[in-house]
Amino acid sequence: MKNRFTGCLLGLALGDALGAPFEGMPPGNHIPQCNGFLRYTDDTEMMINLSESILETGDISRQSIAEHFCSSLTPTRGYGPGTLKVLSLIKSGVPIEDATRKVFPDGSLGNGAAMRVAPLGLLYHWNERLLTDAVSRVSTVTHVHPVAIDGAMAIALTVGALLRETVTESLLEYLVARMQTNIMKQKLESISRLLSFDISKEQIIEELGHGVLTHESVPTAIYAFFRFGDDFMETMRFCIGLGGDTDTIAAMAGALTGVYLSDNGLPDECLEKLENYSRIKGLAERLYSLSLSMAG
Repeated sequence: MKNRFTGCLLGLALGDALGAPFEGMPPGNHIPQCNGFLRYTDDTEMMINLSESILETGDISRQSIAEHFCSSLTPTRGYGPGTLKVLSLIKSGVPIEDATRKVFPDGSLGNGAAMRVAPLGLLYHWNERLLTDAVSRVSTVTHVHPVAIDGAMAIALTVGALLRETVTESLLEYLVARMQTNIMKQKLESISRLLSFDISKEQIIEELGHGVLTHESVPTAIYAFFRFGDDFMETMRFCIGLGGDTDTIAAMAGALTGVYLSDNGLPDECLEKLENYSRIKGLAERLYSLSLSMAG
């Protein structure tokens, strides 16, 4: 179980770092490279900040999480302009609820909540009610749109279900039943059909998407996991080959594949070049210990 915790967070960071050089490119035969230093983006930085806040407080504190996001922010890691504005307002003293609405009156549709949420799936995998409550609270630090929260819920619930291995219906049916928005229900429902035959990158992009919006990236990452999750690097090649928001799609798919395969299924030649490898591994191990103590 501990190896699956580390596999999840390292898989997220590795997918993020492998996908980063190809972000914004059109679809193509892009090959992820482990030849040099693998620097991650805002996806992993926010995941680390979230994990450290939880470990520091022993709970979900939206104020602590926001403070960690603000104090550890590295703008050069590719944060979206909206998120930077929200965090700047929070740092200046604007209450969290007001800051998000000032920048996004209807809430952001971006995938920023989903990309960082895997630690919650790990921590609360043993209790779905606590898991869904935590996802809602953490997401709304920056993302209050129902679709963005649904996307984060889909990633975290998948992580939790893969750890429990106790879902009686199909995992996709389980996820669809827990979505609150029609667009996420429809996208996730379509995955089963798309998995039943060989399909081109262009068809995946047309039906599921490859962009920065939640409903154009979370379903794509989940599809990638279901289709290629037995092989981490094959999952990465698929995600990166789609072009678009390659780092975040690869990060989310990497988290799912990592928790499924455990860290033994991740390529050593890439992990040894991953930025802050030891720090991320240590966070996963501490989350494992905290999860054990919470579950009793």
